[in-house]
Amino acid sequence: MKINSFIKLFSLESPMKIELPKIFIISLKNSPRRDVIAQRFNALGIKFEFFDAIYGKDLSQEELSKIDREFAVKRFSTKKPLTLGEIGCALSHIAVYEHILKNNIEQAIIFEDDAIIHHEFKKIVEETLSKVPSRREIIFFEHGKAKSWFCKRSIHEGYKLVRYRSPSKNSKRCIFRTTSYLITLSGAKKLLNHAYPVRMPSDYLTGGLQITQINAYGIEPPCVFCGVDSEINAIEDRYN
Repeated sequence: MKINSFIKLFSLESPMKIELPKIFIISLKNSPRRDVIAQRFNALGIKFEFFDAIYGKDLSQEELSKIDREFAVKRFSTKKPLTLGEIGCALSHIAVYEHILKNNIEQAIIFEDDAIIHHEFKKIVEETLSKVPSRREIIFFEHGKAKSWFCKRSIHEGYKLVRYRSPSKNSKRCIFRTTSYLITLSGAKKLLNHAYPVRMPSDYLTGGLQITQINAYGIEPPCVFCGVDSEINAIEDRYN
């Protein structure tokens, strides 16, 4: 076979390069953390957009009166009612879902500003998207423990793509963390169906599969890590 023919054949058989979805980093406007995480992403050649977070302490009494602070305590046996930080964080993630829906974005990756990403994150996501079934609606890149189906798919750097099992209807189990995850348009719609009134932390909405019935996948072990606590959560819980 001539060299030119071989090159042409190899090119046809090579997998098509997958472009990363749009990336949103939730961060308080003018936060010094923006410079830090921007340096991380720029160094890895990953494009992103900042999405202005909602600061819980800036909410009015009228806005706070619409919050069900006790739901998570009753439903998931959380240790305390929603704090101002958790309310602001939840509203920030919900705002991204609304943005996705409004702009008809097929899928996006959401980060919080304390995320520390694997140096091969780009390749991990590209290979994940080449292997994950089309029914996926959320993919967790950073998460706590969760029960998954037995079948696992190998991806870049020894990571595994897994599908998570939805707990029973009355289960209190949840997939914790919203440091980093991919959400599809249909997934955002499902989360928004249960977003209001705001009544649980952001990770109880994304990780309460038994409530939303969202089709969930994840990377194991996590390929993104939570650094210091997000500024959105790091405020005093004080109602005047």
